Amino acid sequence: MQKKYLFSIALLITTFNFISAQQTDNIPGNIIVMLHSNTEMDDFVSTLQKVGGIKTSFKMERMLSKSMHIMLFDFDAATMNQDRMLEAVKANPLTVLAQFNYKTKERVNPPNDPNYVNGNMWDMNNTGQNGGANDADIDAPEAWDITTGGLTAQGDTIVVAVVDGGFDLTQQDLNFWKNRHEIPGNGIDDDGNGYIDDVKGWNTATGNDNITSAQHGTHVCGTVGARGNNGIGVTGVNWNVRIMPVMYGNAQDADVVVAYSYVMDNRRLYNQTNGVKGAFVVATNSSFGIDLAQPSAHPLWCAMYDSLGSVGILSACATANANYNIDTQGDIPTACTSSFMIAVTNTTRTDAKNSSCGYGASTIDLGSPGTEITSTLPGNTYGGTTWTGTSMATPHVAGCVALMYSVQCAKFIADAKLYPSSVALIVRDSLLGAVDIIPSMSAGVTASGGRLNLFKSVKSIQNYCLEPISRAGIVDNGWADSELEIQNVFPNPATDMINLVYNSYQTVEIVFMDVLGQEIKRSKGDTTTKGIQHSHIDVSGIARGVYFVSIRTSERKSNVVKVVIQ
Repeated sequence: MQKKYLFSIALLITTFNFISAQQTDNIPGNIIVMLHSNTEMDDFVSTLQKVGGIKTSFKMERMLSKSMHIMLFDFDAATMNQDRMLEAVKANPLTVLAQFNYKTKERVNPPNDPNYVNGNMWDMNNTGQNGGANDADIDAPEAWDITTGGLTAQGDTIVVAVVDGGFDLTQQDLNFWKNRHEIPGNGIDDDGNGYIDDVKGWNTATGNDNITSAQHGTHVCGTVGARGNNGIGVTGVNWNVRIMPVMYGNAQDADVVVAYSYVMDNRRLYNQTNGVKGAFVVATNSSFGIDLAQPSAHPLWCAMYDSLGSVGILSACATANANYNIDTQGDIPTACTSSFMIAVTNTTRTDAKNSSCGYGASTIDLGSPGTEITSTLPGNTYGGTTWTGTSMATPHVAGCVALMYSVQCAKFIADAKLYPSSVALIVRDSLLGAVDIIPSMSAGVTASGGRLNLFKSVKSIQNYCLEPISRAGIVDNGWADSELEIQNVFPNPATDMINLVYNSYQTVEIVFMDVLGQEIKRSKGDTTTKGIQHSHIDVSGIARGVYFVSIRTSERKSNVVKVVIQ
């Protein structure tokens, strides 16, 4: 046993020496040292002020950890070989461990696409280029260090459906969805999704997959998901997402219903066949609409968003390119009231609201970069300076939804499969809760008060996986602060009751909420005891899905506990 221990130490020292020899980003003249406890500093320093017969300037710079006896030392690297000094420090009998002081760097993952590298894509990374404001962007490089999109944690191919006027399916920088379960040209609905020969997508005017080219739709697709880090053109919010092209044909309400139905039917088929057929569509993008229109005149259009949401699809929608209040003057679709629709307005490279776009404290959810946006165009070309509008802002949001689904969190995607509509609302709520609050989007302009932040949105899904989970039929364990602590939540298999165990020294109220934080029911807690208390929540009649519980007193409330009703 002792020989094994000594061998391990020798191997460790060899590894340290190898790393030191390979790395070159250390700070000259800096060595970090852990000393044995009760070491006399003067003794240690004096033994190292002369190394190999050479006088050195070795001295302590500052204490790094008093409890662990770790200090930063400094010497003149111009007069003393650094490797030699480090070896001398390691050889000192008072030393436990020693190393150079290396520089760190942010672990960002920038793509090599030319328009990104040369700074044209300020929306993704704004360093103040071309009159912009530093960080007035969606924090894309930080998000790409977590995920670049494409697949879920279970290997599902993520799809965004873009409903628009046309698409260049041969654009080299775009990755379009193909219906691999449909045989082209045989006149048969091979996959059973209700559409014949829909290999390339759907054209609502012609009733087939005849997709024709157009600039607007091609530009929108590039922002959602142009291939990233492939050395050409631009990069999208997602680097690997598939785009389902759906043409709205004659651009009438009837065509909108057909277009959304096609998307919904493919996602429903995916849900029903456990991914064997259909498409895992998580978002639609709609950069079109009707100015000054009221939802009361378009009930079927508005109803489509709840229908899409029922199978797990969020819809990003562009508001009007006109400076008026959508709350009072209306717009279709962004005045629709569905919780599954995200209404988007346009921000500039200085984080201002573009003067030619709609706003609304209750109807418009957030802002997103939409002014002078560089993206894909037909014929393997690219454009930017003249492409401005809420049409350009919205695909950032649709792309963000797709990127959130690509976070490698197995629990998240498992819940998304079981409860697609509930988890879609969690994604929406997380995205809106992760915005950067900026003055131009506050004070009656948007409901969230902020501009899209891709990194924080993706991070919120990572945090979903950090919740302590112990599923037993209905529920997950939760936590709260020590003064108002939920200790456990578990189902009673004989009834429709959830048993709640918590620690409180006051009378509490128990609040049962949906994923948007809307209260469903409230009940009084146990008032007969102080300390550990037991209460029950009757969930009979409540639909399956994801819910939250908190306990509250007049002074404080606990953190929420996630409850899954199966």
